[in-house]
Amino acid sequence: MNSRWPAANGRWQNGSTRGGDPPPLEPRRPVSLTELIDSAHLPAVDIFGNPSVMITGITTHAQRTGRNELFVAINGTRIDSHMMLSEAVEAGAAALLVDREVPPYPGVTLVRVPDTRHALGPLAQAFHGHPTRAMRVCGVTGTNGKTTVAHLIHHVLMRGGARPGLIGTLGASFAGHYVATRTTTPDALELAEMLRRMERQQIDTVVMECSSHGIHQGRINGIPLRGGALIGTSQDHLDYHGTWENYIATKKSLFFDHVATTPGSTACFNLDDPVGEDLSRTYLADWMGFTCGGSIPAAVRAEGIRQSVSGTDFALVVENASHTVHSPLVGAFNVTNMLAAASCCHVLGVPVELIARALGEAPPVPGRFELIDEGQPFTAVVDYAHTPDALERLLRTARRLCAGRLIVVFGCGGDRDRGKRAIMGKAAGDYADFAIVTNDNPRTEDPARIARQVVEGILRSALKSNRYHVVLDRRQAIEQAVHLACPGDVVIVAGKGHEDYQDVGSTRLPFDDRAVLREALAQLPGAVQPGTVVNPMTERLA
Repeated sequence: MNSRWPAANGRWQNGSTRGGDPPPLEPRRPVSLTELIDSAHLPAVDIFGNPSVMITGITTHAQRTGRNELFVAINGTRIDSHMMLSEAVEAGAAALLVDREVPPYPGVTLVRVPDTRHALGPLAQAFHGHPTRAMRVCGVTGTNGKTTVAHLIHHVLMRGGARPGLIGTLGASFAGHYVATRTTTPDALELAEMLRRMERQQIDTVVMECSSHGIHQGRINGIPLRGGALIGTSQDHLDYHGTWENYIATKKSLFFDHVATTPGSTACFNLDDPVGEDLSRTYLADWMGFTCGGSIPAAVRAEGIRQSVSGTDFALVVENASHTVHSPLVGAFNVTNMLAAASCCHVLGVPVELIARALGEAPPVPGRFELIDEGQPFTAVVDYAHTPDALERLLRTARRLCAGRLIVVFGCGGDRDRGKRAIMGKAAGDYADFAIVTNDNPRTEDPARIARQVVEGILRSALKSNRYHVVLDRRQAIEQAVHLACPGDVVIVAGKGHEDYQDVGSTRLPFDDRAVLREALAQLPGAVQPGTVVNPMTERLA
């Protein structure tokens, strides 16, 4: 079996074409509205009209509603589709699901529930025949590391002879097939259909990244989680959740509302993380902890950690059984990721010896501390780090592996959490020798304004004022970092990782950090010698 994951450009890591599209999914048989509601176990349902109307599908798009489908009206972040009920009726809806009083539509059944968004997941799972009843599902959450942990679990399960499926930031993979996804955790309808596709391919275990948006919006509702892992928490998405407390409450709800309610389930908590440690004291269902050497006893831990630019070695201890792991993954944060994966695999019944061996065989995930080597005399890395904690951990790791200077290229996304910009700037200033602030999906915000807010943090750091630069053109920023580098240096390009686009205004432009970095490295005139002036900024670093 092949566990390699397709990069964002649709190619596998070794350059061969990715797995093919899955076979067509046969249409679901029509189901009566009452059968659908009963199967979804929806509470507090009021039905006005014919409860036995036959439903041929479920949709949240009024204009795309098919004949005899159930239209689910949702009050979204931008549009309240309760205002579009008449369009759904005109398009052929047989029933409408709402969560407020609305006028009746002749011949159309009206269903009212307390919250349509949270009812959508169970309805979608019910319509597709509850595909997860034939599979085990493991959910992975945390501010950073979800993709790596899910990838590792998937790899270990394959090496153990299972037929796993994987759903997350890089898309969905199962039985040699690949399906692109728009979000880390797909919406409830897309997710239910994807799980049904996996069921048809005899997938026995599904590993799923659970983002805070996906949890809060009920996308995973109706899916029993046999296992769940909290990797770690730090500031992110406060533009959406409003407060840190709301964000953490959402993360915790994955365990209280989805794992604890599944018979035979076990949660896995990072005891080195304050939220994980708190969960270990308040969670009443089965759980196990993992640690990189903290003072709290844990069933899964790492001992004797040794790191280099070529990988990490440590002893994986699972309930006193110890096996050595030799992994190509770099950094202490990846030890935590491997422990999270090992905990979940142990919960799923994989022997410890096999877990340790498979972790050592797992290749790096695209865009996660991905080394870019074009023969240059310094280290070049692309990483997805786009939160303060992730950037700090990335730079701390790079600093320990750096014989020369540490140069970082990074930015902050527009129309997102503004509070983290100065924090990320300070992290860059505290750990890097030179920082180049650039664009990172500015969206509809003024890129210069975003950069100024990042620089505010740099000015509060230990970095000298002549050791940072603002280059809003991301390609030029990467090229300048490459020309600054001397033998023994480390160049980090952070923030986008696997992404192959740049969101500027309302336009999505093609842009891949890895490809741009390779081009810049390939254009070097030769080995850059220490002290060589490649451009004016080099003199400022002398």
